[in-house]
Amino acid sequence: MNAIIKNIYLLIKDNKVLVCENNVKEFYNRLPEKFKNYKSYDYYNREFKKSNYFPLEWDNEYLLQHITFKPDTVYKQL
Repeated sequence: MNAIIKNIYLLIKDNKVLVCENNVKEFYNRLPEKFKNYKSYDYYNREFKKSNYFPLEWDNEYLLQHITFKPDTVYKQL
């Protein structure tokens, strides 16, 4: 991940983060294969543009979340 992160994309199940990445493409690449078999990268990209938080259509146990950090909350590493 980059030193300064503007976005984080998460795959969550049972309040545990399974996948965490700072761009949608890398997020998609790290998803388990069973998720890639259902939907393409474009699907996830479109869904994250519509909403910051949504369950998977075919398995409501999994939640996807997008967090955008405001410039004043991002701190430079020393």
